[in-house]
Amino acid sequence: MSRLLVLTNKPIVHRLPEWFPNSRSEVVLVSTPAALAASGLDNPDAHFRHVHSVSGFADPSLEEELFQLCRQFGVERILSTGEREVLPAARLRERLGLPGIDVPTATAFRDKFVMKSLVAAAGLPVAPMRRVDDVAALRDFAAEVGYPVLVKPLDRGGSAGIQVLGDADDLEAVIGGRGAAAWCAPMLAEAWIAGDFYQVNGLMDDGVVVLGQPCYNPYSDWFTVAFSVPAMSGMLPETDPLAVRLRAATGQVLAALPPVPGVCAFHAEFFHTPEDRLVLGEIACRAGGADIVNIHEAVLGVNLHGASLLGQAGRRAPLHYATERSRQGFAYFPPARGVLRDIPVRCPLPNVLTYSVTGECGRSYGGADARGPTVAKMTFTLSTSDVRAELRQIEQWWERNTVWENRTSAVPNGAARLLQPAPDEEVC
Repeated sequence: MSRLLVLTNKPIVHRLPEWFPNSRSEVVLVSTPAALAASGLDNPDAHFRHVHSVSGFADPSLEEELFQLCRQFGVERILSTGEREVLPAARLRERLGLPGIDVPTATAFRDKFVMKSLVAAAGLPVAPMRRVDDVAALRDFAAEVGYPVLVKPLDRGGSAGIQVLGDADDLEAVIGGRGAAAWCAPMLAEAWIAGDFYQVNGLMDDGVVVLGQPCYNPYSDWFTVAFSVPAMSGMLPETDPLAVRLRAATGQVLAALPPVPGVCAFHAEFFHTPEDRLVLGEIACRAGGADIVNIHEAVLGVNLHGASLLGQAGRRAPLHYATERSRQGFAYFPPARGVLRDIPVRCPLPNVLTYSVTGECGRSYGGADARGPTVAKMTFTLSTSDVRAELRQIEQWWERNTVWENRTSAVPNGAARLLQPAPDEEVC
């Protein structure tokens, strides 16, 4: 029995004793007040060797605090579920000489420039990109590849911090009076990739895909943040030719990166271009967000967080699942920038499994951001091979029945043209 340090802000604390039956003696839990409250456990301390509450995992000074916890409790394995914990956990393992994801591997999955450089070196398609350390380098890159240009932090997820510059005016407006060091050093600049947006979620074993479920998303996270369009995802049928290609592309990307030891969750994003190319958006060595874990567990019978935690502990979860199975999807409806005047309290569409509303009519909202909040959520089954049509039906129902007053957008003028309003056109 190993002493385990578990880092998580996911609402899975109540599941940990299920996955680790000896949690009372072996699990040192580091989590947030919100995750602990969501667990429903009356007394979390009674279920774990020790519970340590933190406000979040973004503070760099937390690493020393965790190091002392590991020394105090004789931790032998460090486990994590979120994007922010991947690199700090790897550094702790290095300091303590513990097995698991090391710093070079964690960096390859966290630093987008390192990630895509390795993938490009393997001959796989990525967007033209450059690490930019000052405004002059960004201007040079934009002049070289043309607009639109994306500028993003090297190591954040969920489209947090992304700027999409539609033209030179957008670039100058975003830079404004701020110095280069205050805004874009270091940042990743990328050429815009047009195409439909897909994800592959699943599990890898020593860097090889053992479970992969491709999904279609009408919009990337950036579109949701920028335009308050629904964050939607639907599982592709096994017979979809693109599903086979997406799994193969995921395997090729993982082969280009340092292998993650043991069983671990992954979340991959691709753009399918009009030229029929699959271009990597990014890949992470953790489970996807929103309702990805829940719908995959409902369909596949495997909790991606649980299997990944067990893998990091040097153990294994059963990975057998039905080949003939239902498919599911979800929709997160974010707030717009404006006053919510009307919102449907129930959804009459067929195949809806759950629908919940948290939005308040009469309240002014400031728009979407990378982590929520939402004004409504939905899960549903998919009954046809045309996933696009089924998701479009849900989005159209939402737009017809939700009323916003004084709705505005904070997107720069040049980038605003990227959202195509025609209902039958798809955007990435």
